[in-house]
This record gives sequence, structure tokens and C-alpha cells, in this order.
Amino acid sequence: MASVQTLKELGEQMGSKGTEMRDFRKEQQDLEREGRNQQREHDRIQQGKDDKFRLAQMEREREEQKEQREHEKEREQSEKELREHQREKDEKDCEFEIERMKFERDKMNFELKMKATEIKKASSEIGEDEEGEDNKEGSVASGHTRQRIGA
Repeated sequence: MASVQTLKELGEQMGSKGTEMRDFRKEQQDLEREGRNQQREHDRIQQGKDDKFRLAQMEREREEQKEQREHEKEREQSEKELREHQREKDEKDCEFEIERMKFERDKMNFELKMKATEIKKASSEIGEDEEGEDNKEGSVASGHTRQRIGA
């Protein structure tokens, strides 16, 4: 901003005096005032643009955070469902293994019973054969063999 003294000196150099000088100074002061007003308006508009930009940026950040939270919730839900599925699978595998072991146990019991039945049958056949020989021979040794086989 030019001072009144500077404007006076400038006007004198241009050869202005009296009313002309006063009009020159007033015109220059009006121009400076208008320039300042324009600068203020420009600054106000720029501030408004900056404010809008900051608001838009804050809104984008809020949206990104919201999306991140939603994505995190979805990921946690997926992990929870995966763990639940794995737990159910493990339980079914365990139940299957228990059933398989019961089947194996029953199969072994059945095989043992069959072997025991075969042994009893073989023992009784051997015993009958020896009884028949005892009857034929009447020997004491045959009776002793029969006791040993029975044992």
C-alpha cells in the first residue's frame, strides 16, 4: 500500500496539482482498496475450496475406515465359519475312528469265539477218538493222554 506522501510525490512528478492531485490520490487509494478486496475474496474462495477439499478427504477416510471395519468383520466371520467347519469335521473323523475301532474289536471278538469254538470242537473230536481207542485197547496210558489233552 502506497502512503499518502508517496502518492503526493508521484502526482507532483506527473505534474498534478490541487483537485487533480486529490483525485489521483483518491483513485490510487480506491484501486488499492479494490485490490485488497479482490485478494480477500480470492482468499475466502480459496479457503472455501480448501475446506471442501478437507471435508471430502475426511469423508473418504471415514468411508475407507468403514469399509475396512466391514472387511475385517467379514474376514473374522469367514475364519469363525472355517474353524466351526474344521471342528465339525474333526468330530466326525473322531466318531468315524471310534466306530472303526468298535468294528475291529467286534471282529476280533468274533474271530476269537470262532477259534475257541474250533478248538473245543477239535478237542472234543480228539477226546472222542481217544475214548474210542481206550475202549478198544483198555490201556492206562490212553486215559492219561486223555487227561493231558483235556488240560
